[in-house]
Amino acid sequence: MTATSEWEHWEARWRTARTSVQQLEAMIARTRRARRSVVLVQGLSAAMAISAIAVVGAALRHAGNGFETSLGLVVALGIAAVWLADVVNRRHAVEHLAAPEDEYRAARRALCVRQDRFARLSWIVIALDLAFLVPWWIGGVAVHGAGFHLAQILTIWGPLALMAAFVSWTIVLRRRARAELRRLDVQ
Repeated sequence: MTATSEWEHWEARWRTARTSVQQLEAMIARTRRARRSVVLVQGLSAAMAISAIAVVGAALRHAGNGFETSLGLVVALGIAAVWLADVVNRRHAVEHLAAPEDEYRAARRALCVRQDRFARLSWIVIALDLAFLVPWWIGGVAVHGAGFHLAQILTIWGPLALMAAFVSWTIVLRRRARAELRRLDVQ
């Protein structure tokens, strides 16, 4: 289909549906926002994976034994593998975004799918991080002691609070995305 015939097809569709110019402009603006949001979520995925690997790398500098070192390397490789799988899934999801039919719905659907996958990626990365950090923290507490002094807050309680807040946010994000997907599937 040529660009001209696509435009004529779209024009015929919105004229028959009696879509006002304001409604059409609003849909175009929402489509642009959805596309920008897809790119933002992709950036968040990369930032989250890189920072999780960086946390493991920083903790590996202070690994207490060979088990912690091995576990940290396995976790870092696992995070990298999950991130790579996410990149492959992302490419597949965005392929459908270029479809000319019902572009707004396609853009919103791609965004919701991307947000759902981002939430699941986040949970896997956090679980992998915790699989390494919990034994590392246990070993650190045995050597450095427990409590709420600055070192403990910076290395245990602060990261745990950030992880809990991040997981809570991704739960809300996924619920909203799945609710919107259900609404889009009904329409």
